[in-house]
Amino acid sequence: MGDNLKIADVASVLFDMKSRGIIGRYAVGGASAVAFYTEPIATKDLGIFFLFEPPQSSLILSLDPIYNYCREKSYIFDHEFIMIEGWPVQFVESSNEPLWNDALANAVSFSFDGLSIDVLPPEHLAAMWASVARPKDILKIQHFAESEVLDPVKLRHVLTQFDLVNVWRKHQGGFPNELQF
Repeated sequence: MGDNLKIADVASVLFDMKSRGIIGRYAVGGASAVAFYTEPIATKDLGIFFLFEPPQSSLILSLDPIYNYCREKSYIFDHEFIMIEGWPVQFVESSNEPLWNDALANAVSFSFDGLSIDVLPPEHLAAMWASVARPKDILKIQHFAESEVLDPVKLRHVLTQFDLVNVWRKHQGGFPNELQF
C-alpha cells in the first residue's frame, strides 16, 4: 500500500456500497486496523469485516453483490482481494462469528478528509488474534501491549464474554502484568 493511496478513497466506496444496500455495517479489521491505534505494521491488504443487511437467507454465503458492484466499477480481482482505488481489499462476512459481530457493533469511528470509517476495537482485535494464535497474530497483540492500546478491563470482558480467557492464557507470557488473566 503506497503512500499516495488514501484510505478516504476506499471509505467513499464502502459508503457507496452501504448506501446502495450491497453491504450493511462494516469496519476495518485485521492487521490494517493497527494503524488506526498505533504505529502501523506491514500488511498486504485492507481487511473489511461486514454484515449483509438484510442477512442472506441461503445456507451458502454469496459475495456476488460485492463482486457485481466491483465489476460495475471496473475494479480488478486478485484471488480473494479486490483492488479498490489502489488498495487490495478483502471482505470478511462476519454474521456467523459472534466475536466478529460484537466487534462490528462496538466499532470505533475515525474521521479524516471529511469522511469517517469504522475500525474494530483493539480489545476485539486482540481476542481475534489470540483465538487464531499464529505467530504474527501474537506479535500484533504484543505490539498493542507495548503501545498501551489495550484497556485491560475491556479486554477481560471481551475474553470472558466469548469464552477465550483460557486461549488468552496460553499466549500471555510475553504480555505486561495488567494483560495477564
